[in-house]
Amino acid sequence: MQRRTRLIRTGIMTTILILIFSLLLGACGDTDKEKAGSSNASQPASTSNTSPSGNGNTAGDLPDVTLTWYFPGNWPQAEQDKVFSEVNKVVKQKINATIDFKPISFGDYDQKMKVIIASGEPYDLAFTSNWINNYTQNVAKGAFLPLDDLLAQYAPKSYAAIPKNFWDATRVNGKIYGYINYQISARTPEVSTSKALAEKYGFDISSVGGKLSADTMNLLEPYIQAVKKDHPEKAFITALTQIQDMFTFETISGINIPGAVFYNDDSLKVVNQFETDEFKKFAAVMRDWNAKGYMNSKERISKKQDDWADGKAGKWIMDIGGAYKPGGDVLASSLGGEPYVNAPTSKAHLTTNGIIATMHAISRTSKNPERAMMLLELLNTDVELFNLLNFGIKDDHFKINNDGYMVAGSNQQAYNPQVPWMFASNFLAYIQEGMPKTVWEDTKKLNETAEPSKLLGFSFDAEPVKAEIGKTSAVFDEYYRGIELGVTSEEKYNEFLKKMNAAGADKILTEMQKQIDTWKAAQK
Repeated sequence: MQRRTRLIRTGIMTTILILIFSLLLGACGDTDKEKAGSSNASQPASTSNTSPSGNGNTAGDLPDVTLTWYFPGNWPQAEQDKVFSEVNKVVKQKINATIDFKPISFGDYDQKMKVIIASGEPYDLAFTSNWINNYTQNVAKGAFLPLDDLLAQYAPKSYAAIPKNFWDATRVNGKIYGYINYQISARTPEVSTSKALAEKYGFDISSVGGKLSADTMNLLEPYIQAVKKDHPEKAFITALTQIQDMFTFETISGINIPGAVFYNDDSLKVVNQFETDEFKKFAAVMRDWNAKGYMNSKERISKKQDDWADGKAGKWIMDIGGAYKPGGDVLASSLGGEPYVNAPTSKAHLTTNGIIATMHAISRTSKNPERAMMLLELLNTDVELFNLLNFGIKDDHFKINNDGYMVAGSNQQAYNPQVPWMFASNFLAYIQEGMPKTVWEDTKKLNETAEPSKLLGFSFDAEPVKAEIGKTSAVFDEYYRGIELGVTSEEKYNEFLKKMNAAGADKILTEMQKQIDTWKAAQK
């Protein structure tokens, strides 16, 4: 608070000179901070009382605001409100903000965000990607704010910690609309199963690692069949929205929108992935496995998406989805409530889709975009805060053992969302017992050494075909659950293709090809 005083004219001039001098020093200080942030990009910031705003403000200088944040996950958790309250104590202290947390289950998130965005409801932050709350589609709708200036001013440290080519992959018409949750980006889905089941039935998961495709799913069938015989309550689990990187093509704007390019095609010809032999074969395998009883489709069809609750309930034989990464078996074991083993389904590629798979966007309706960016900077630089939000309260939901590894606390299952890639940079997470100490270095090395996609760096501008994208996305929503559960007959699948074409699939493909050709020519 400023005290009002009477100033003589000389005092006024002196004050003005002091202010000018302070501003000049502050500008130099900001430059020095940005340089320091760049040179120490891999080091997490300390948990100091200064704001992460990049302008030197402390929380006391900032007006109190509330930030509404939507995100998906394994919600609800029994003690989420307890943890969220602790998170808000830190956020209040650091940037004088309170988060209005809006956690939504994975199965409901996409549809609820469509309604929220269409209604123009004010909110500040939302998780977005190529597989849920579609990034390019929402940019075309004008749902998100461009972040370039906000990143430079309010998130200099976390911005500098992420490679430039990753940020370039998020650009649409030259602008960044998504804040990257930095993690594994060289992607292929993982195949995982209970360690106890694998040992009981003599299944060596490494024997199928890197070998799975629509043509080789039969490699899994003897194991699935053997487990199913003794455990009829268990089922094979997968989700179309999580397996796109297993195919030999790269989707351009997400699995739910027509448009893909085969990895080995130097011409970069755009095809409709749903019309490819590979996708049709996968749908046929699911149809066959459902007929054999592997899918438990009657029980599951009413659910929008399977989640880890089914794993905890012992209803999994095997799952294909997510992203294979170092330490992934430990994460699966923690979330599933028993030891799991895993393997990559296929060869990993570094793709634009892999980079934009986990991001946050600031809503066009946000009343406090600057503070929303400050929150993203805080979450991506404050190690203790990040781990509190991800794993709960230390010595309650988790503990750190004598070797420095994170282990389960006595109350772990009351708060155990296990989605660190969803909140912020995965590289801030405490290393869990069972993971190698080099897990984050190993992950970054995978990103650096993976074969880059021929489309890496291309980002589709969906604006010219946003109406057609909305219509084809709605068709996908109507049919995808039946396809992944194997209840969609061949006749129904052909009906799905006809509806896609009627909704404007060809127009989307033409626009994608046009933009790719222009981009390709500019690379020469």
